[in-house]
Amino acid sequence: MPITQAEIDERQKFSSGGKTYWLILRGLWGIKVDRVIVRRTGFSLMTWQYAKAHGTDYSPVVMLTTTGAKSGQARTQVLPYTDWEGSYIVVGSNGGGPKDPGWVHNVRADGNAWVRVKGRRVPCLARIAAGEERQRVIDHVAISKPFVRNYDSETARNGRQLPLVILTPLVGQRSS
Repeated sequence: MPITQAEIDERQKFSSGGKTYWLILRGLWGIKVDRVIVRRTGFSLMTWQYAKAHGTDYSPVVMLTTTGAKSGQARTQVLPYTDWEGSYIVVGSNGGGPKDPGWVHNVRADGNAWVRVKGRRVPCLARIAAGEERQRVIDHVAISKPFVRNYDSETARNGRQLPLVILTPLVGQRSS
């Protein structure tokens, strides 16, 4: 079932802390423009505007490339990350909505992925944190991004558990 404009508006309002007037890049065109900017500069205007609206600091981003679970084609998303024990953590918030983002389904189907971070493309293994490890991961992410707990509550309210994805670079591949 396709997502409605009302659902998109609700997610943008939640993700921006109600300050949607900060959101210049929106929708699919905004994602495409942001991807070009990130590929060339490493900076995400999309991530910056949500951080600014929410009153938080900008978070660096990775370009995560997974293999489409249905299509088998490469799929790339720009995602803010947090460093954790030699890995990168990305959060499958999807604006707190009721469905996981497509890239999370791709990770579940095939954990082989690549990240482009700090100008380097790095092969990695992707997996979703579970159990006690998930609690340690969310506690760590919440240190620099306290609003992750709001996303955790919102996704639970919407009937799902917030996916915390650990991207572990293959041996010797991490970008410093």
